[in-house]
Amino acid sequence: MAVVKDHVHPIELCEYYGFIVFMFISAQMLLVSLIAINAFVLMKFSKNLDLGKYDWKLLLLTFGFPFVECLIVTVVGKIGPTGASNIQCFGDCGVTGRIPTLFLTTVPVLIVITLNSVIYTLTWSKIRAETKRLEGSIGEKANSDRKSTQAAKTMSLFVLVFFIQWWAAALYGIWMMAAKTVPFAIFLLVTSFSNIGGILNGIVFLIMRKNKFRKSAPKPTVVCVSNTEATEVN
Repeated sequence: MAVVKDHVHPIELCEYYGFIVFMFISAQMLLVSLIAINAFVLMKFSKNLDLGKYDWKLLLLTFGFPFVECLIVTVVGKIGPTGASNIQCFGDCGVTGRIPTLFLTTVPVLIVITLNSVIYTLTWSKIRAETKRLEGSIGEKANSDRKSTQAAKTMSLFVLVFFIQWWAAALYGIWMMAAKTVPFAIFLLVTSFSNIGGILNGIVFLIMRKNKFRKSAPKPTVVCVSNTEATEVN
């Protein structure tokens, strides 16, 4: 087996890959933060954020800002081989330089994880309180509140997925700030967990589909029979 200790060739391919990865990581951080904020606002104030028709505001912010950011970083020559590990691969293509990496990847990831942890905790605290309050409640208002609570629970799952996917990257960043070299095992954790986002989001999607199927399933009809009449109750 041959091991190549060099960056991906041609270097433009590495730069392109680093651009795409950095842009989508930034987009995911923005998206999950907006989801967390929306879930919190929904539970706390019973309001949905106005994201425009077809969520165009969300899409513009989620992908527009990271694209401009990545474009600037690429123009100044800070996208390319990072030298993050001893065995060079596509995982080593991204933001280069200790200071740019610190302020463009490490610090944002730590801020997003910290911010979302606080919002996530507050949201789930409110969800638990609302769940207890709605136990045994009936009526249109109670049904509406239950739907809002379920929506907030679903949105919070995406925040949880973000934690699982990027905790290793946050650890890598902290380690890099404290020491000049990071153990290769930490690098493997980053590459392993950061690449399972699709699987985790797929699980969330299946949970959403299951909940939707459960809600759309027809309710059983109960026939009440008395001495004088028979009535159907849905």
